[in-house]
Amino acid sequence: MGKPTGKKKNPDTPPRDSSSRGGGGGGNKSGKSLERSASKADEDMTIFINRALELKEEGNKLFQRRDTEGAMLRYDKAVKLLPRDHGDDVAYLRTCMASCYMQMGLGEYPNAINECNLALEASPKHSKALLKRARCYEALHKMDFAFRDSRLVLSM
Repeated sequence: MGKPTGKKKNPDTPPRDSSSRGGGGGGNKSGKSLERSASKADEDMTIFINRALELKEEGNKLFQRRDTEGAMLRYDKAVKLLPRDHGDDVAYLRTCMASCYMQMGLGEYPNAINECNLALEASPKHSKALLKRARCYEALHKMDFAFRDSRLVLSM
């Protein structure tokens, strides 16, 4: 048996109307499909962002009830859903995760510092992340680092 002669239909793409077929160029076809895919991508991104905001709110409620592990799971999922250009939101979520680590005890402070570092990568002037990191450094008796972060916040 040879190769199939008919084209396979993609279930994600809508059927083309017969007016787009024929001898007249076809330059419009690719432009319209790009517009459709761009609008579909924007639609998908909006869904992801809205879901991330829902997860953030769930995490905040869990944190208030002292369920730090549940809150961290929600925050982590929310971070993964957000696009890279949402640096402030990512920084907020990472700082919330740092707060969860701090609630778990002194042994988790290095993890809290790591989350603050990730928050500052996303948004370098996030004062809440700097202050939390300074508190962690202070508790770990790393006063030089705590002082540096505190001065950065004061100079903002």
